[in-house]
Amino acid sequence: MFSSWCWYWTKLKLLCSYCTLSELRCSSCGKDSAASSKMEDFYELELNIKGLNNLEESLNDYFSEEALDGENQYFCESCQKRVDATRCIKLQSLPPVVNFQLKRYVFLPKTTTKKKISSTFSFPGQLDLGKRLSNPTSSCSYDLAAILIHKGTGANSGHYVAHIKDESNGQWWEFDDETVSKLGLHPFGEKPGKASNKDDQKSQGISTAGSVTDNNSNGHQEAAPTATTAEMFSSTDAYMLMYKCTSKDGNATQSDKNMEINDSLPCHLLDQINELNASYKKSCEEYQSKKDSHLAYITERRQEVKSILTEAPAHPEDDSYFWISTDWLRQWADNITPPSSIDNGPIQCEHGKVPASKVTSMKRLSSVAWQRLFSKYGGGPTLSSDECCMECLKDGAKNAVSADVYRERKASLKNIAEAALAGNCPDGPSYFISKTWLTHWLRRKNADIPSDADNGPTSALRCSHGDLLPEHAPGAKRVSVPESLWLFLYQSVNEKKADDITTFPSDSQPCEICNQELSDVASVEGNLRAVKLKQRQNHEKLISGKSIALHPGQKYYLIPSSWLSEWRAYITATGKNISSLPEPQSLEAIVSSLICEKHSRLLQRPLDLVCKRGSITQKTSNTDGLTIIPEYDWKLFSEEWSATPEKGISAEIAFSKSSQDKLSGSSEAMPIMDGDLDQSLDDADDDLGAREPYVRTIPEVCEDCIGERESCALVEKLNYQNEDIHVYLIRGKEAPKSIKEASKAVVTSDRRASKRSRRTSSGNSINLKVSGSTSVYQLKLMIWESLGIVKENQKLHKGSVEIEDDFATLADKGIFAGDVLWVRDSEIYENRDIADEISEQKADTLQAEEGFRGTLLTSSVSAQLCQDIALSE
Repeated sequence: MFSSWCWYWTKLKLLCSYCTLSELRCSSCGKDSAASSKMEDFYELELNIKGLNNLEESLNDYFSEEALDGENQYFCESCQKRVDATRCIKLQSLPPVVNFQLKRYVFLPKTTTKKKISSTFSFPGQLDLGKRLSNPTSSCSYDLAAILIHKGTGANSGHYVAHIKDESNGQWWEFDDETVSKLGLHPFGEKPGKASNKDDQKSQGISTAGSVTDNNSNGHQEAAPTATTAEMFSSTDAYMLMYKCTSKDGNATQSDKNMEINDSLPCHLLDQINELNASYKKSCEEYQSKKDSHLAYITERRQEVKSILTEAPAHPEDDSYFWISTDWLRQWADNITPPSSIDNGPIQCEHGKVPASKVTSMKRLSSVAWQRLFSKYGGGPTLSSDECCMECLKDGAKNAVSADVYRERKASLKNIAEAALAGNCPDGPSYFISKTWLTHWLRRKNADIPSDADNGPTSALRCSHGDLLPEHAPGAKRVSVPESLWLFLYQSVNEKKADDITTFPSDSQPCEICNQELSDVASVEGNLRAVKLKQRQNHEKLISGKSIALHPGQKYYLIPSSWLSEWRAYITATGKNISSLPEPQSLEAIVSSLICEKHSRLLQRPLDLVCKRGSITQKTSNTDGLTIIPEYDWKLFSEEWSATPEKGISAEIAFSKSSQDKLSGSSEAMPIMDGDLDQSLDDADDDLGAREPYVRTIPEVCEDCIGERESCALVEKLNYQNEDIHVYLIRGKEAPKSIKEASKAVVTSDRRASKRSRRTSSGNSINLKVSGSTSVYQLKLMIWESLGIVKENQKLHKGSVEIEDDFATLADKGIFAGDVLWVRDSEIYENRDIADEISEQKADTLQAEEGFRGTLLTSSVSAQLCQDIALSE
């Protein structure tokens, strides 16, 4: 088969040359151009199929006359002027093998891309090309010999296969890379259920593939159509057809004699084919030899397993048998390659014999079967019928009896244990045991002797010094049990742990060292509890976290909102958490860190004020900005947290006429003085409606340092790498409000994200890994690959703003890690394969200078957005 394939394709290359003549004739003088007499050779004919149904129509289109007029006029040498003319192609001779190239790919000017034509195209099994020659002959028949097929929808991707007909028997074969498959007598394979009516289909001009013959005239008169009885085939992926000549006119001209097929090949090709055939034959012989050897080995193994398993059962009356591990025997019987040696180690006890407890893991073998296995595989140890371990049997019986005795005694002592838990211990000697341990012991469903993993009844009561823990120590709750119950528990615990059990009579004294340590801890916690209680009473309004009413003319102080949140959590911690939270940092150090060294001004802004119903309050935050506190609370904080009162950041409420005049800490502001206080309080509603309140601080806010820090924070935020953004596919015209505002929400950076598309109520959604330097074009390709939306159809938005300019970076467009985008499919352009776009990318696209990509110099982020991002940090 391989030699036939090589020979076939080599012969096609040598025997598919056409001889054509391009005729150009002047419509005025009727003369042909000088170039018309020049013969040209072609290997194939390129046929249009767009808008055409079958091969006959394509051939008529190819050989039809073309009018040259208007701007396409021809310059005639005889007439010495531009004149109308006609042009056509004529066949002078035909090769033994005819190749037709079907032009399945067209260029779309609108999208500057190529598209594959996937319409059905019909072609006959037999073709008469005699009428197509410039000197027509009565008969020149060709049979379909091969079909080349392109599988796929894209013009620059897909898979190619060939369907080739064997000349010797008419069988069709499919060549798909290294795979060769038999198709039968039909070029596309025999179809199920068609054999019964195959004759009827042929008589109607229908192939076994179900394709219908076009029996009507195609409108062209240059050549007669093929016979309507010819079998027709059709395909949506065939792009090249090959026909081989089967008969010629007996009165053929000298030029037609060139069509005779010479089956001989050059010597070097024959040598190469013979060499390949010899190599292929040798490989087949080696494979067959290995196959036969392997099959013989498998047959031998099967016979061995069958014969030994037949002899394996030991006779009930036979006392001579051997034990073997069931696991080893199963591996030996189930695997083609058996284990190297017998392994009976897993079924041995510690005495080197066969224990009764492992009887389910072993099997008895007859002496004949054991000798056959042992002589071939060796190993062991050999365990005969006399190797049963009596020691293990006695231990098992003893344990069974002990377990019964244990259950009976436990049942008799259950009431005593329950009374001890209730605090009722009879008079007489008693002992301390762990209350938790005794509770679990009573609840234990399995009444067997406690296992080695159980802790002793007094393990939780013993301190690191080996003495009795004080009762108020964590986990040291105890109960007194009578001597009878203690002795039973002590004896029933595993002997290996008996030495680890400490006996604590009921008159035992707690460890003095542990008692002192616990007293010290309790004293510290008591003092800490008192300090926290006092601070909660001193700062009731601050503890509640509610906004306080602010009044013009009064003096206030500023502290960081983050420190206030830490203090509030520390003060309100109670119970076991009272000493678990660390103390807040030194208040004086925190306040000092708010002053810039260069200008001695504030490095943070106070939180904004809210004016509502004649009352002025401040916005709240647990992390950002400075919070206003009354002067009374600041003085108390200075005493409680070792701060200097004079180093505090003071503040007061001032008013500005407009928002443009509002500069925090500006000396141009007009604060409300004591002389105007009465008037401002009486006319509060009118003043608040006419003027805007703000916080005036001493020292002033350093806008220079804050602006520089915010710029650095923004640049760092823009220079993210390999972070997630979320993209929603919106089915409707507009995105839901929740999606538009999702980018403003706080995003958890360590949340695991998947790249798989998920279905939501509005459409699909996807998480993509991007960087600040990723271009909008690259992002659209990711969306194309994940959601299947052609790049030109993507209407990409962040919030309500559409993202345009494919060559801009995500940093340029203000897209940060964790942002939520939404995209809509405009469906204007036709879908195509993404591989086409990737293969046709232009290298000379205009891009921002690399030195400034992903920085504020090319970013379209507004100043207000910079400020918002810095505050969120």
